[in-house]
Amino acid sequence: MQERFPPVTINFASVKVAGAPGLSLVAIVLAIAWQFPEAGWLLASGVAAGAAVAAAMIVVHGRSAPDR
Repeated sequence: MQERFPPVTINFASVKVAGAPGLSLVAIVLAIAWQFPEAGWLLASGVAAGAAVAAAMIVVHGRSAPDR
């Protein structure tokens, strides 16, 4: 049995992340998270985990930084 529609592929590799195109990607992520509660929880947990890792890196780097 043949498919009626060809598979949809999206290539975001060519999108520059800095500036306005990056904001459009953030808008897409927020729209998906708004529509699907599971994606919202995934987004929230990813932001929380990223903040925790960033804080840990700052603490570790602060301890090993040379005196200025």
